[in-house]
Amino acid sequence: MQRFRLAAIMASVLFGSAAVTAQGPSQPSLPYTAVHDPQFITPSAALFMGDEDRVIGLMAGKTAKAYPAGILSQHGLVEDHTPDGPIAITW
Repeated sequence: MQRFRLAAIMASVLFGSAAVTAQGPSQPSLPYTAVHDPQFITPSAALFMGDEDRVIGLMAGKTAKAYPAGILSQHGLVEDHTPDGPIAITW
């Protein structure tokens, strides 16, 4: 039986771009840069993904999104939006 390829059926794949917010001197520095409002690409454009790569998948209404574990491990946190409101994805 073939392994189920979640990344291949997702409507979009997280592309590793991050918006950095300014931190004042009183705020602690985080060991990572969180991703805010991520940009997505189609599965066919996700050439950096392999069959064995893990993702966290999300289905909200008719919209499917995949958040690759490799990108999440570098950024620690993704702040995204669904039709029902904001969400946070962490690894």
